[in-house]
Amino acid sequence: MTALAHEPLQRAAGARTAIISSPYFFWAVLALYVAAHIALRLWETPNIGKNDVQEAVAAQAWAWGYHPRNPPLHTWLLMSSYAVFGASLLAHVVLKYLLISLAFVFAFLCGKRLLSNTGMAALSALSLMLLTPFAWTVHTALTHTLLLAVMVLATLWMALRLSEQRSLLNYMLFGLALGLGFLAKYSFIFFLAPLLGAMASERELRAVLADRRMQAALAVALLVFAPHGFWMLEARFDFVHFLAEKQQSEISAGYFADVSQGLANLAVGALSYAAPLLVLLAVTWRSAGARGEAEGSPWSRALPRISFFALGILVLDVVVLRATAFEERYFTFALLTVPLALFAMLDLRRDRSARFAVFWGMGLFVVALVGLGGLAGRASLAHRTCNRCWEEMATPALVRSLQGLGFEHGTLVADHYNLAGNLRLAFPAARTYAANYVVPQPAAASGQCVLVWNARNAGDRLPPLIEDFLAARGLTPPRGAARFVEAPLRRSRDRIDRFGYWVVEGANGDCRPRS
Repeated sequence: MTALAHEPLQRAAGARTAIISSPYFFWAVLALYVAAHIALRLWETPNIGKNDVQEAVAAQAWAWGYHPRNPPLHTWLLMSSYAVFGASLLAHVVLKYLLISLAFVFAFLCGKRLLSNTGMAALSALSLMLLTPFAWTVHTALTHTLLLAVMVLATLWMALRLSEQRSLLNYMLFGLALGLGFLAKYSFIFFLAPLLGAMASERELRAVLADRRMQAALAVALLVFAPHGFWMLEARFDFVHFLAEKQQSEISAGYFADVSQGLANLAVGALSYAAPLLVLLAVTWRSAGARGEAEGSPWSRALPRISFFALGILVLDVVVLRATAFEERYFTFALLTVPLALFAMLDLRRDRSARFAVFWGMGLFVVALVGLGGLAGRASLAHRTCNRCWEEMATPALVRSLQGLGFEHGTLVADHYNLAGNLRLAFPAARTYAANYVVPQPAAASGQCVLVWNARNAGDRLPPLIEDFLAARGLTPPRGAARFVEAPLRRSRDRIDRFGYWVVEGANGDCRPRS
């Protein structure tokens, strides 16, 4: 009688497991997930937000480098997207979700090479959304870090492929992945070193590294990165000072206190990064089966070491640079491969219940719904609680006022990249500078020189950063009274945005003195 009572449940679990094991399951889920997020993002706000605004300011000309803090690959991709969709919100959204899709796809391809079946590979890849940045932050920020995630997983896939077929072509493709990885984000080195260390720790994988054809891979990587590398030599950016300044506490409590605080924050940050994954693992653990006797493949043993070695680099960061502050994105190079390593371990367990795949899939569905609901709520309610309210700016009102002046081309100088980036999309024929993020731009042949700032945040007086920008070009601040535009914040009736702007008399379209 008991067996008969459980038969419907077993058949239902089996049917759902068959769906998850389908070769179309991953692609269908990914398509629905991306389509839902694209629709939500286009509805949220016409403004572009954090990180995207910096990229919009930079993506006005092709160059081997822009700002020394970041390599140029993402900017090049954005300019390519502009070429197809125009300088628009759509170009930013399409690029973002193309990169998100590629991250999931490369994770799936890695799983197909490493795991026993397509269902496990699909669940492993979709488990990226159980990492906090993929559950939330990639949708609200992240540009270069998102591209880094793509290149980390693409490089791992190439390494897996190379270990199966050591052809010259595969070595050269591996080198291409390395070169593009360094053009994505400089912290790629903190993934590559642990990857090579993990491979060197396994005899079968050491042979891949020792092959003479690896020299061809290094040559390709160097060739790809070299033009930007020469540009960086001229930029002369002090990364050690930059990292120390960004990661250290403003007030030091002494070396040992700083190190203790840094290690504690490192542990909290790592747990926070993987929190949804760890929660779902705890919930589904009983259905995961008993530990098997098989040792697994060299890669199943090497994968956890990648994260172990990478976290070791962060520990050195604490000990040597006294780092105490770790942003969530810092853990991408260290923990992005954790879902695959976890599923490689689960794949070896015997007597795994069919319910495991069902429970895990349900957990992914819940996390995806919570993320979509949270983003929708954020867009609907942010105007009530936001501080600087960059994404709720009444940019269309400012654009209409500038258009009323007859402004179409020339140069716009904004005090902050959040405003400059959005004006860049509104006036694609003009050149736009952000006074707090100056990157080289081509000269504007004609037009007006217009200074603009968000007076709600900066006050009615011309911001000092704009004054400094003018002084560097031989111009003095304009005389007389600035013009102001007021309009409600997006989705608000009572919170008012305020912009100030000034047309610089005696300046040409390049914001330089008329000769």
